[in-house]
Amino acid sequence: MKRLILIVLSLAISFSFAQTGADWPDPAALTYEPVEFTPPEPIRAELSNGVVVYLLEDPTLPLVKGTAYIDAPGVLEPADKVGLASLTASSLREGGAGDYSPDDLDEALETLAASVETSSNQFYASVSFDALSDNVDDVLALWADVLIRPTFDEGRLEVVKGRNLEQVLRTKDDPTQLAVREFFFRVAEGHPSGAYPTEESLSSITRADVMDFYESYYAPNVSAVAVTGDFDTQDMLDKLEAVLGNWEPKDISYPNLPAFDPNPEPKVYYLPKEVAQSTVLVGHPSVLAYSPEYNDLDVASQILGNGFSSRLFTEIRTKRGLAYATGSQLGQGFSYPGTFFTFAITNGEDTGQVIDLLLGEIRTLQEGGVTEAELEQRRETILNRSLFRFTSPAAITERTARVGLLGLEPGYYEAYLENVQGITPEEVQAIAQQELKPDEVIIMVVGDAALFDRPLEDFGEVITLELDE
Repeated sequence: MKRLILIVLSLAISFSFAQTGADWPDPAALTYEPVEFTPPEPIRAELSNGVVVYLLEDPTLPLVKGTAYIDAPGVLEPADKVGLASLTASSLREGGAGDYSPDDLDEALETLAASVETSSNQFYASVSFDALSDNVDDVLALWADVLIRPTFDEGRLEVVKGRNLEQVLRTKDDPTQLAVREFFFRVAEGHPSGAYPTEESLSSITRADVMDFYESYYAPNVSAVAVTGDFDTQDMLDKLEAVLGNWEPKDISYPNLPAFDPNPEPKVYYLPKEVAQSTVLVGHPSVLAYSPEYNDLDVASQILGNGFSSRLFTEIRTKRGLAYATGSQLGQGFSYPGTFFTFAITNGEDTGQVIDLLLGEIRTLQEGGVTEAELEQRRETILNRSLFRFTSPAAITERTARVGLLGLEPGYYEAYLENVQGITPEEVQAIAQQELKPDEVIIMVVGDAALFDRPLEDFGEVITLELDE
């Protein structure tokens, strides 16, 4: 009976559409008023000790969210203490703070239904909180304790160190993580942006090292704070001054980092691993993020290898069925070059063919350029994706704080989008010819050479790496 009812309803709906369809306008002829979207602008202020604050009210829900970004990136680590920045950031939260032991801090936050989280990357460290607006005073105090008065409990430090050591050991079993790690190390060899933690470097880190890193680089005058949520702006500024105002500014002495070599010697690096698949990365240092060159090159890179309709995906995976995953990426660099690379995960017996295709598609882009249809599709993708940068007041405010900390020019992203809308096929081809270097690449392969269809020597000088077990 139910099936009969569904059939009758379906026929009725179809008949209704048929009766009225003749009166419907042609969808292709529809026109719309242009949609203008103006994202809200956070209010910028500065606390008495130099902390730059960005605030944006959002009374939608009774919640408050905040993040402090600190100019204490991983590239500042000593060469023999790689992993120190991450260990310091994790221990801020997990090692207790102020008058709270680690367990007491956990319990206090749980009671308040709040969280305080920390992280570190190659560009900055961060300390964030999430709170109910009714509890924000208590959570702000705990957050400030973590940021300003960490105690770095020895026992918890060892727990965090053990967890990081476990991650290092797990990486050795993951061909993809190994390939990525070794590729970026070789591309940036000699520069700390390519360094990675080892068992030796992590094991050597002491509580004194963590405290020294914190004291050396965490300071209010190199920090930016983003806060959004259900609050009054002036009232929140007063609260932030109350909890952060006694954080003393410092004269930060940043180390002179080794020079980044923008033209490493082309080589093939091979890491033996008895697996059926090969992980391949091919690339070289590139341009600074959001420079005019970056804005054009990003479009070229996305046409080459970003998404299901990209050239690499279409040619290597869809047409030939030679890769489980393939694509390209233009990594960002702010004070040192970013990295352009292509990648593929393929059957071992297709390794040489896939390397040829990765390099060949770069050359095809340089020699033949792109079509207007390809460019328009990529332009729409980039513009549509840009809307996700404005999905919430928190996303807007946090990005504004990071931009200030990284020293990017205001309006840099708007300039990028404007460039995307106006770029021509000729400009895409020109930047590919100028910045892509298929004859000067670092090639990284993790796999089993016994399976390869061609010797890696066909692609250049081969350096065989050893994996410490």
